[in-house]
Amino acid sequence: MKEALSFHWKAALRHEAAGDLPAAKAAYEAMLDIEPLQVVPQLRLSRFAQIEDRYLASRAHALRASRTASATRATKDVGFVSLRLLAFAEEAEVGRLIKSLDWTDVEVLKQAAVLAQHLWLTGHHEEALAFLTRVGAKVRPSHLLSHTRANVLRSLGRLQEATEHYEYALQLNPHDANTHRALAYHQQSIPPGARVERVRAAQRHHPADSSEQAHLCYALFKELDGVGDIPGAWAALTRGAGLVQQRLDHDPLVEARQFERLTQASPTPLTGTLPDYQGTATPIFIVGMPRTGTTLLDRILGNRTDVVSVGERNDFAASVSEASDHFFVGGLSESRWEKLEGMDFQRAGSIYLARLGELVGDRRFFIDKNPQNFFNIGLILRALPHARILCLQRDPMDTCFSNLKELFEGGAYPYSYSMEGLAAHYRGFVGLLDHWKATAAGSVHVVRYEDLVSQDEATLGEILRFCGMEDAPGMFEVTANASPVSTASSSQVRQPINELGLNAWKRYAGPLEPLRKMMDAIAS
Repeated sequence: MKEALSFHWKAALRHEAAGDLPAAKAAYEAMLDIEPLQVVPQLRLSRFAQIEDRYLASRAHALRASRTASATRATKDVGFVSLRLLAFAEEAEVGRLIKSLDWTDVEVLKQAAVLAQHLWLTGHHEEALAFLTRVGAKVRPSHLLSHTRANVLRSLGRLQEATEHYEYALQLNPHDANTHRALAYHQQSIPPGARVERVRAAQRHHPADSSEQAHLCYALFKELDGVGDIPGAWAALTRGAGLVQQRLDHDPLVEARQFERLTQASPTPLTGTLPDYQGTATPIFIVGMPRTGTTLLDRILGNRTDVVSVGERNDFAASVSEASDHFFVGGLSESRWEKLEGMDFQRAGSIYLARLGELVGDRRFFIDKNPQNFFNIGLILRALPHARILCLQRDPMDTCFSNLKELFEGGAYPYSYSMEGLAAHYRGFVGLLDHWKATAAGSVHVVRYEDLVSQDEATLGEILRFCGMEDAPGMFEVTANASPVSTASSSQVRQPINELGLNAWKRYAGPLEPLRKMMDAIAS
């Protein structure tokens, strides 16, 4: 058997190297015919199915790889398995897989940083801390493990502990760009400006055009901003944004066409017999451009005992993908709309509700706070006609500046690294929001950020009535909400509600003047 497996394995690698994926696929399938309990062939077949845009087959192979890894204790490639599961928003399976492992296994220890990060990314915060503690006793100190522990602690609201672990990560690796940036955005130094020189020292260690340099530019921006060095901070920010922008493939004209297509959509209701949603939790989608108060509203509503927030997840896109057998990438990036034309929208909605059932439990409402669902509103209204959609809107200049000064992970929000890109995206966002306000006013409600931070009771009352909720005391007391949060606002939302973000752009009014003129043109 070993000889036969080796023969097909070598053939698969040879075919892949030659770009002959059908032949490679046949070789991997032959391996599974001989021995079904193998991880790597399942992973490769999952990837091949994704290339062919066969979502169901790709997901099935990934799940089989996960179950095989658990059953056979095949830990060598477990980090690749958990990464593959993330492509299908299989957060529960990621947690199950990693918790099923022997955390003292040598291969698990080698991949500890990746596995800990995957536990954190999938919302398994306490399990991530337990894992980090266990493996930390078995391996040499690692800046990657310390950085991930800091991220987890930050999500849990243990802010000072997070600072200590970011600092420890920098002791272990003084030039780690990601940690410098994370710490700068997490908590201001004491005294302000104390970290500036060590960020500059780290910059001297990395090539001028590297991705590390981009992270350090954002760190330097934040540190200099904290001491009021506006010219220095702006120079660091624009340099960092330029480095990020040159690595991203973003075309504002293509994005404008996508916006135009989305504004042509209509909230076509489900036909036939509608599902009976009586007794099931009502989904509340909180959407909007990033850094406009979506996390704050999530925390306010999450103070209620009849509401649970499931966080910033990709379950809706995954449900559409499963119902259509197509890798749905989200409304603004989707190019194969014909794949969705024959989709059973009712089934997509049912899949979505089932995916979240265990997290929601017996709550009357649940919050899905993925800002990208703004571009999926048309699909949401067809799949979940009882859903409530709350869209945040903030002062245009504050919105764009808050986007500009954030380095988003994983290439998200690629428009946000130039003034022209920001203005074009904001124009598209406002146009699409106006479309939904006109065509789906009963399902889409706009919330002004400025009203939220002023703790306007009338605004809160409108939100509650729109969602079908009764009044409840203490909803603005966001510091009482102890649930984890892993967004860019994870440190900020642990503070009492304040108005510090209002007109924040005006400190940079001079260099932002070109953007202000673009915003004025949009408004007129």
